[in-house]
Amino acid sequence: MLQRIGGLRIGARALRITLAAALLSVAAGEESCDALSDIMARLNPGFWAPSFVFRSLWVRPGAIHPPNLTRAAKHAELSQVCNAAPFRADKFEWQKPTSDGGDWIATTASKPMSINIDGVDCELTGLAITTLGWPSLRLQFEECPRKTAVEVPLVNASSGMKLVHWMCQVTVASSLCKHAASKLTPPDTTTNWASQGVLDLSHVATAASHGATRMQIYENCYENLDWFVINTPLAVDASEWNMLLSLRSVLVPTLQSSVKIKANIVVETVCMPDCNGQMAANCHKRQPEAQHTIMTDLSSADWTDATTFEGFVADSSDVEVLPYLAGLLGSTFLLGCILSACMSACCSPGAAQLPEKRIKKVVMSYHDGTETSQNLY
Repeated sequence: MLQRIGGLRIGARALRITLAAALLSVAAGEESCDALSDIMARLNPGFWAPSFVFRSLWVRPGAIHPPNLTRAAKHAELSQVCNAAPFRADKFEWQKPTSDGGDWIATTASKPMSINIDGVDCELTGLAITTLGWPSLRLQFEECPRKTAVEVPLVNASSGMKLVHWMCQVTVASSLCKHAASKLTPPDTTTNWASQGVLDLSHVATAASHGATRMQIYENCYENLDWFVINTPLAVDASEWNMLLSLRSVLVPTLQSSVKIKANIVVETVCMPDCNGQMAANCHKRQPEAQHTIMTDLSSADWTDATTFEGFVADSSDVEVLPYLAGLLGSTFLLGCILSACMSACCSPGAAQLPEKRIKKVVMSYHDGTETSQNLY
């Protein structure tokens, strides 16, 4: 009884500790959300709120989950991305940041393209070049049911896409590109950087056709996010690379957030068709191997694979062969058990018959010491 009471006391103490830890966790979560809201209220136009939240996530290993197969993405596509005509520089407006810096972001209301995920279509609302970490191109879809972004890392290449001249055409009314050009080594004062009227994003479709990591983010401080990171880098022409890095250095943000938001993430890999409707070979669903047709005139070479262990394993995995294989193995096991029982009974030492005993003579003794005997035949 005393042990039980002691156990109850220990259990109550553990319960109080658990409840206190839970309350502290909730309080810490609320404090993080309040701090995030306070910072986001002061963000300048160089910060896209969903991106700021994405960079503030704190994800534990146990909070990363695979998708439910019934809810995994069946179709994802960047629509109209292969048509350069709608991406006119005069249809985009640069969001000039304050002295705090930020990403290079240009918004648009012209709806030049959209992203379609399982039949849900939403329009592009902005295009950005990130300034923290490795440079990336980000397509922003603000009006999706879940704030959505498609990011692709940028790399230097000898024959990549033209991007910086278009960016400078978008910001032609400012001195951004002149400032960035003056920071080059040596400074560039002759190149007309604002000389590209339209932007060709077909290279993005080509990169996305090799696969992208989709992260569906669930957290309690902001709206849920849908983030795509294309696995294949996007090449930027070598003649523009240094200027791109100079632009980023001009805009690099001074605002650094220490807020960490707990979140759960569902991760999956999706592929999007390129401008020809094609995807990489590893993006297609694997087709089941063709069933083998039984023929009467099989040559000895036809049985080579079947007589190997790998061939046996492959054949035994066939749904039509599996019941027969199970029946055969079960019958063999039962027959082995019966034979083992019979062998055990036959080989037992007690099973051998003992020789019959015969009585040849009977002797009777009396109390007075006399005896009588009788011989039996």
